[in-house]
Amino acid sequence: MRYKFIVVTFFVFFIQIPEGFAQVGMMVGTNYSNVRHDGLLGKTQGQMSLHLGANIEVVPIRGIPNLSLRTDLILVQKGYTPRLDGSRYRVNLDYGSFAPMVKYAIVEDFSIHSGVEFNRLMDSNVGDEITFRKNEKAVFFGVDLFNSKRLSFYSRASFGLTPVLDYYDIDPIEGIQGRISDLYTTTIMLGLQLNIHHEKIRF
Repeated sequence: MRYKFIVVTFFVFFIQIPEGFAQVGMMVGTNYSNVRHDGLLGKTQGQMSLHLGANIEVVPIRGIPNLSLRTDLILVQKGYTPRLDGSRYRVNLDYGSFAPMVKYAIVEDFSIHSGVEFNRLMDSNVGDEITFRKNEKAVFFGVDLFNSKRLSFYSRASFGLTPVLDYYDIDPIEGIQGRISDLYTTTIMLGLQLNIHHEKIRF
């Protein structure tokens, strides 16, 4: 319910900007992901996967054309590769991501952006014996190149703010000692964006 409220709030905000400008884009690219943890998994390896999505970008203040608000809707696969008993096991976590952000164009074809991801776990290749959290939040920072062109490039690094895994600390003698939350994602994205409206239009 909380995530639905956030999505609806941003949608209502956008439609209340009659003097603004908007740009719509389609995204596709690759990403490298791994996890930060307290040592439970030992050394983990990162893995490559893909992402795709769409976004809308709004310039809400006519007098500040370099400042914009953008929201991405992305399907992204995060994960990691632990080594257990001498073997590697690829763990895939498929998320639907809602990512509002603030973007600023330093020059015409170079922008920086930052925001927060609200991620919803949609699927995993791991069985029910491991409990991954359904929701994750992450902060991200990125850059955009050639924003004024039909085809632009972007890169982004995100860092999980909330853990994605819950497990129980079990003592062999005393049994369950408590519930522990761990594993924070780190993801680097690189991709192409097709700007359907490559120039800002009235929203």
